[in-house]
Amino acid sequence: NLTESPRREPGYRLETIDDELLLFHPATTRIVYCNATAGLIWRLCDGERTVGEMIALLAEAYPEAAATLAADVEKALEQLCACGAISLT
Repeated sequence: NLTESPRREPGYRLETIDDELLLFHPATTRIVYCNATAGLIWRLCDGERTVGEMIALLAEAYPEAAATLAADVEKALEQLCACGAISLT
């Protein structure tokens, strides 16, 4: 849904370890492997920016990827939500 505003769940930290991007939650010891796109999308999940705004912002920054950007963002958000790293409001 383009009007939802994804929010990062408290406690998760995005870290680079041995050239891999990881979302890590120390209290639960949960680790989520991310590609660069998922890491960028996670950073944009501030609870105020809508999915539509995130897609527009990324399309402006990466016009060459505009054709697949909406699907990529939706997929990354679904995966981040499924592992508990974000919530949709």
